[in-house]
Amino acid sequence: MTIKYQRIIAVLLVLLLGAQMVHMGWKNRPEEEEEVVIEHPLLIWYTDPDIQAYMEAAAAEMTARHQVEIRAELVSEVDYIEKISEQSVAEEMTGPDLYVASSALLEKAVLAGLSVPVKDSDLAGTYSEKAVQAVTCNGEPAAWPFYIETCVMLYNRYYVSPEEVPSDIEDILTYAENFEADDLTSRVENIFKWNVADVIDNYMFLGAYTDLGGPNGDDKSQVSMDLDKVTECLTYYQSLNEFFAIDADTVTSEEVIKEFIDGKTVFTIVNVPMLAELDRAVREGSLPEYPAERTVTGEDGTETVESLSYTPFYEVVQLPALTDTLDSRGLSVTNSVVVNPYSGNVEAAEACARYLTQERAGRLYEEASKLTACRSLLSGDTQPVQEEESSLFGYRSLYESLLGDQESAAPVSSEHLTVYEAYEKAAEVPKIMELSNMWLQLEVILADIWRGQDAGEKVSGFAGLLEAQLD
Repeated sequence: MTIKYQRIIAVLLVLLLGAQMVHMGWKNRPEEEEEVVIEHPLLIWYTDPDIQAYMEAAAAEMTARHQVEIRAELVSEVDYIEKISEQSVAEEMTGPDLYVASSALLEKAVLAGLSVPVKDSDLAGTYSEKAVQAVTCNGEPAAWPFYIETCVMLYNRYYVSPEEVPSDIEDILTYAENFEADDLTSRVENIFKWNVADVIDNYMFLGAYTDLGGPNGDDKSQVSMDLDKVTECLTYYQSLNEFFAIDADTVTSEEVIKEFIDGKTVFTIVNVPMLAELDRAVREGSLPEYPAERTVTGEDGTETVESLSYTPFYEVVQLPALTDTLDSRGLSVTNSVVVNPYSGNVEAAEACARYLTQERAGRLYEEASKLTACRSLLSGDTQPVQEEESSLFGYRSLYESLLGDQESAAPVSSEHLTVYEAYEKAAEVPKIMELSNMWLQLEVILADIWRGQDAGEKVSGFAGLLEAQLD
């Protein structure tokens, strides 16, 4: 081979190597921050005071990033959508560019022309199919899922062994019948206590046999109740008052979680803010001291000493069934961020919606006691999570894979993972406008049944009320 051809081959090799390096560098480049030009100040509305610190911090950070004022304003929830509409269509637009709304308000917002359809690809990978259904109206996502609410059961690990964890409420009654106070359980005042005045906590007693609008919660033809089953469930619900004697007129969620923290309650039903209050108490060390060991007597009379040390002292589990023949199903609420089409800068508002619900959402629990709807944060980034066929909802297997990676720190606890799974199983509040006042009515009906009024009559009356509202 001549020197001339050797030089040509050498040049070609250099060019090929350079092209490969450029390709690899481009392929492995860090994810670029979303480019968005914000030309006018942006206003964000929300109604939940619990997220005030989060919203104000997010607005300040976006302001610093884009050098344009972005304000987050806490407003009254009374006539919320009506106020947004009134201020948006006025001669001078003074309404919000984007706003936080629960799934129950989305149909009203869509029908009022106050939402920009979400065109982001693979929303179900970034959030979950359930969360996307919660923000879908008329077959199209109308908002970005923000944070979730649902209920789970807690039990005190010092009082309940893994073999005793109940699968239904009948098991709790059996535990109560066999309960004997000793040095370890001397603080116990309640075997099972929950807020019987809270409709979200109580929905489990009729949820398995009630459909409030199909998967997306917006189909009037799929509103139905199995009256016989619901009556049977609520009759059973009423019977629990004889065992647990919870006063519906005075009980509060604050009291319920405080008594569980203080070791006075064995089993309880809690929502996400109550769980956050419990986690705060654990971090601050505001817990009673439990014995470090106990003596266990075997069937043959032999005594052994068992060490006791549980961190955390509680366990989160799914809502129990009622009995071996009556199932339960919880309720969920998905709050979302909606972009107002009357905004003078819709693209910038969309970028803010993504920032609130994806990029910054990992701080929601710490700053606002809310669990983010953004499932992709479980992997420590904001890229869509691929659903795993081996997992019911993709959460559990993803979490376990992160635990096996020494270089990854799973940004969600096992306890919170159980809440996410409960959320996926729960029925979402419906978006149907005609049912917007059903929760106040249901709360009254459940309270009446708890106090002893006829469950069949109350269920029949409630079903008739739903039918009349939908006609």
